[in-house]
Amino acid sequence: MLLWILMPACWLSACATQAPPPALTLGEQLDFAGLQDQYGQPFPLEQQMTLLIFTDAMAASRQVRDALRRLDPTCLESGRVIFVADVSGMPRLITQLIAVPKMRGYGFPIWLDYDGAATAALPVREDQVSLLQVDGGVITGLRYVRGMEAVINAAGDACKPSVAAQ
Repeated sequence: MLLWILMPACWLSACATQAPPPALTLGEQLDFAGLQDQYGQPFPLEQQMTLLIFTDAMAASRQVRDALRRLDPTCLESGRVIFVADVSGMPRLITQLIAVPKMRGYGFPIWLDYDGAATAALPVREDQVSLLQVDGGVITGLRYVRGMEAVINAAGDACKPSVAAQ
C-alpha cells in the first residue's frame, strides 16, 4: 500500500527536478528543423545564417522588433540574420489569434518555436538579447546586448540600415 502512495510522489518529484538541457556553446550545431515563420513556412535557412538573434523576454523582444524594422529587409528575408522567438510560454489561443497575426505585419520573418524544443538550449541572460554568430549552422560566437541600437550595431555586418529608417 505504501508503494502506491510513494510512486506518484516519486514521479512528481522527478518531473519537477528535470533540468533544462545545457546551453549550446561555441562549435555546436543548431537544429531548427521544427521552426516555422509567422506564415507557417518551415525553416530552410540554416546554411545562410550568419547571425541568430534570440530573446526569451517580452521587453527585449520589442527592442529586437524595433531594431529589425530599421534594417534592410533583404538580409532578413535571405536568412543572413534571423530572429527566433520562443512562443511556447504564451497560451496557444493568444498566440494564434493575436500574436501571430500581429507578427505578419512586421515586414520581416520571425521564426517561431511553438513547443520550446528548438530554443530550449539557446543561451540566454535575463532581459538581454542573445546574439549568436553562426557559420554553416555552427555557433562561432556569442554575446549578449541590451537595447535597440546594440542590436542594430550587431547586425550591421550582415544588414545595413534601410534608407527609409535613416
